[in-house]
Amino acid sequence: MNIYAIGTRIRLKHTGDEGVISALLPDEMATILLEDGDKIPVFLDDIESIEDEKRALSAKTLIKAKVVKGKNPQIPKAPVWPDPHQQYTILKSQGIQLCFEPYLRPDGIPDHYMIFLVNDTKSDILFTCQVSKRNLQGHKSHGKLDQMTAQEIGKLSYDDLNEGSVVKIEGWQVTTAGNGAKMEKEIKLKPKQFFNNKKTAPILNRSVHHYIVFPNFNITKKKAPEEDLQSYTRRQQDLQEDWQPLQQFYQSEVNDFANFPNDIDLHIEHLTHQIKGLSNSEIVAIQIDAFDKYLARAIELGVSPVFIIHGLGKGKLRKVIAQKLKGNRAVISFKNEYHHKYGWGATEVRL
Repeated sequence: MNIYAIGTRIRLKHTGDEGVISALLPDEMATILLEDGDKIPVFLDDIESIEDEKRALSAKTLIKAKVVKGKNPQIPKAPVWPDPHQQYTILKSQGIQLCFEPYLRPDGIPDHYMIFLVNDTKSDILFTCQVSKRNLQGHKSHGKLDQMTAQEIGKLSYDDLNEGSVVKIEGWQVTTAGNGAKMEKEIKLKPKQFFNNKKTAPILNRSVHHYIVFPNFNITKKKAPEEDLQSYTRRQQDLQEDWQPLQQFYQSEVNDFANFPNDIDLHIEHLTHQIKGLSNSEIVAIQIDAFDKYLARAIELGVSPVFIIHGLGKGKLRKVIAQKLKGNRAVISFKNEYHHKYGWGATEVRL
């Protein structure tokens, strides 16, 4: 077994991607910083050292080749890329932002855009988001967006930019005194403006098509003057009307929804400490039971998308999960593609 250290240049055995070890994790895992700037967790068994490979090749060459006097070329040291989240400090918050990250085809034309909400403020928010086109309502997502984080909320096809796409976002600031007043914004995606709005987004630290949704999110409101009984009654009626669209959402255990994780790791060491002596069939049974309970709760709370982390291995667990998802009417779609956080070892499920 190889011994790795932070800064070691490695290659992923299954994909051929190269990168540098940026952190060593428990359970024989490491965080890999890929050449494109993405960071993914992988098992040590799934990586190989490029430096060991170069040393072996150099030793083999020295045995077979004739010794020739001259200057030996210097082998450049592997670059150590800094953590992208430590390259800058947010001096001035931009508020709640909507970002579209392009995924390009081989010919350089975008195939689709992953949609993110970015919160570079010091407050959490509850949100709902809906992407529509040609006045047809699309998939609606909702959740909690923690302070100084970004969250993936959907996907937009490149062709949909010419279909009159509209993004409607509603948000409520989470404070110690309760949830703040509703904020709402509707953004019409016009191609010319869309392509001109390109910049490096905070938190994501990647080039995206960028919109500011709630720029004054953290501005402290001035104390309202005292009001008479008639004005107070009218204001309470307005607040009740704002409450109605989300009444069902709050009744479905808003605290559980806000704290429900959007992924589950089915590696057996994350599910039980009594691993010794378990057969393969018993391990799979424990993993499937955890998957069933997690998915049922996600459906009940309305959390979407969720990620099922099954790892790479021989793919048996992934196939069982795929069969179960196909037979579940609450599942809109699912896919097992490369993800910047999970690599190839997770299935994304939209409910």
